Amino acid sequence: MFHQFSRRVWYMDHDEASDRPVLGYVRGDRRCLMIDAGNSRRHAEEFLTQLERSRLPRPGLVALTHSHWDHCYGLHALDAVSISCTATLRDLERDAALSWSSDDLRRYGAEGIVPQFCEEHMRVEYPQLEEITVALPEITFEGTLQLDLGGCCAVLRQLVNPHAPDGVVVHLPEERTLFVGDAAYQELVGNDWVDHRDRLELFLRELEQMDFTHCFIGHGMPMPRSELFAWFGERLDEQPPSHI
Repeated sequence: MFHQFSRRVWYMDHDEASDRPVLGYVRGDRRCLMIDAGNSRRHAEEFLTQLERSRLPRPGLVALTHSHWDHCYGLHALDAVSISCTATLRDLERDAALSWSSDDLRRYGAEGIVPQFCEEHMRVEYPQLEEITVALPEITFEGTLQLDLGGCCAVLRQLVNPHAPDGVVVHLPEERTLFVGDAAYQELVGNDWVDHRDRLELFLRELEQMDFTHCFIGHGMPMPRSELFAWFGERLDEQPPSHI
């Protein structure tokens, strides 16, 4: 389902069946921004179809929140200038060098290159794994990048987080809205979900300084700020204190 969240913000729901994440859209007066590119051509094209049905312009820009396949492998289907942090580019360059077939994916799973969780969902999204195409972002940054969309801006910030080394959040100050991709989640290590108290504490500190009322997480519904911070607090309570 495709929803309007505010005057300038829309989003498409996540889908657990093939691990499709939330995709975001920001309508500026001069240009429009898509947040994450989807996990396949089919996913990206379904998003574009929803824009057309809603009579919204196609995005001229697409920002990637991190390099994991479900957020990036639809990039080649988009006619938009793509943006990521430098670390995301490096990871996608690695993925672009891989060959993709059923045997390849089975081998990547056995060698720990692709976790079992991802392998299972990739086979659902890609009945023909040879169709996987990994495109590379055209613009990279480190630290912070501000995009003037006309009437509103999007601030891309690379933050330490518990999920991935290349995590980027997209802050929409005028809309008081934040997209974090998967940065709020635990890290998938092998086939286990592992939380990192030290990284979660740093991530929480950064978010506490940002002005937003609602947050979009990669595989869930929009969360009020208070609910997000309460969730973080519960996870911190479950872990021993760090010694840094």
